[in-house]
Amino acid sequence: MKMCHWRPAERTGVVFSSLVLFIGATAPMWGAPKAASAYGPITVPLRALSTNPHYFTDGGGRAIYLTGSQTWNTFQDWGTHGSVQPIDFTAFVNMLRAHNHNFTLIWATELPTFHGLPTTAVSPPDFTVSPLPWERMGPGIATDGKLKFDLTKFNQNYFDRLRDRVRQLGTAGIYAGCYFFTGEWLNIFRFPCDGYPLSGANNVNGVDDGGGTGAVTMTAPNAVTTVQDAYVRKVIDTLNDLPNVLWIVSEEAPADSTWWNYHLIAVAHSYEAGKPLQHPVGYATTVSFTETGLLDSDADWIAPAARISPSTSFGSGHPAYKVNINDSDHSYWEMWNDPPQVNRNYFWINFANGNQTLFMDPYVVHYPRQGRNMSPSPVNGISPGPDPRWENVRDTMGFIRGYATRMNLAAMTPRGDLASTGHALANTNPGSAEILIYAPSGGTLEVDLSGINAPFAVEWMNPESGATTPGKPAHGGGIISVTPPFAFGKDAVLYLKELVERPK
Repeated sequence: MKMCHWRPAERTGVVFSSLVLFIGATAPMWGAPKAASAYGPITVPLRALSTNPHYFTDGGGRAIYLTGSQTWNTFQDWGTHGSVQPIDFTAFVNMLRAHNHNFTLIWATELPTFHGLPTTAVSPPDFTVSPLPWERMGPGIATDGKLKFDLTKFNQNYFDRLRDRVRQLGTAGIYAGCYFFTGEWLNIFRFPCDGYPLSGANNVNGVDDGGGTGAVTMTAPNAVTTVQDAYVRKVIDTLNDLPNVLWIVSEEAPADSTWWNYHLIAVAHSYEAGKPLQHPVGYATTVSFTETGLLDSDADWIAPAARISPSTSFGSGHPAYKVNINDSDHSYWEMWNDPPQVNRNYFWINFANGNQTLFMDPYVVHYPRQGRNMSPSPVNGISPGPDPRWENVRDTMGFIRGYATRMNLAAMTPRGDLASTGHALANTNPGSAEILIYAPSGGTLEVDLSGINAPFAVEWMNPESGATTPGKPAHGGGIISVTPPFAFGKDAVLYLKELVERPK
């Protein structure tokens, strides 16, 4: 049996956020969704909202706010010691619904076998991934000890499973951002026995990426992109008629993968142009963790590196606005070292800036490295339920979506200038004015209502619990000063809505 020896490469100042230590079979069963979650099957694909470029719409004129948990193995099964462990996908969908989430990402991992980075001096076991896109028919043995791939023959089971899981999400009222590739796996998880299909030793077609990150760092079409393009078209053929789909090319790919990312964005757009449905195409930050390339791309949405995304996402060389879906996987590394209130700050401040958010949720994976996910009673690294530490984050996204659905979000824009905290979304149109303000540390707030001479209903929300408390009605026409009914130093949400019927 061929033996492989591997040591992790030194990481020179870059911390990678998608590291998994153990994957297993069991996921918690969640109860029925909260009553506030008005879910129904998704029937219309998203497209840009012409009246407010911060958001997508389903065509009815309303803004669709996207937010939710994602985890690594909701599509492909992973497992140690060569034994993959299926996830309970229905339980995962129930978890999303129970927390009022409506968006997740479907990961596609390129490596049949990969290493986790060690938490001690001893490396953890290799991980096996299944299913994979191509048939393993040989002749010949790949570097992972299994038959070589035939890149001209797709594994239909892979695509059938992909369709089934995206369809389940759509029926549950949840949008699915489907990765074509990750890119990050080639950056940090390659080793001599990984069996990567696009390396010459692992396929019968003579296609060779040259090793390392060669499959994503080319600058012109070649034999590798021919295979990748065919795969992307197959994915699109598989999912095109499902309205809950968004595409995303890659995440944390090498810094010099810009040509490759742009190429696949173009492939997706051009191929879908001749299909019944067209879906938004996304682009996540590269491993450089900068916005270089994202804003100037033809992507419809981006997952940037900035912790708090700006209130505008225009590129210098590209006029189209990018819907900004800030993903903690890229922009909030080591969030587990912060207290819950600081975690909430990330989601609420991004919301006030007109941006949407995703949480890289470890879910039931016991992830002791840096205390990232200390889920209870783990067996072989997998727990019967999630670490309750992350309920704060899961709840926060649901609370935000509750307000996004309740408000006329399509008419609201970032207006930090109206609030002393600098974090506000507002619609200042007379007769329908609404303002939501976030106070990261609570305290007395000043709100500039000088442009709206009308009475307002006042509501406070405790972001820790989700509990709401009515406040004394306020009147516009000037600057008002209000204090939340919570303990000093606790974050608070203030929601003001113009009263159409004047109080007597």
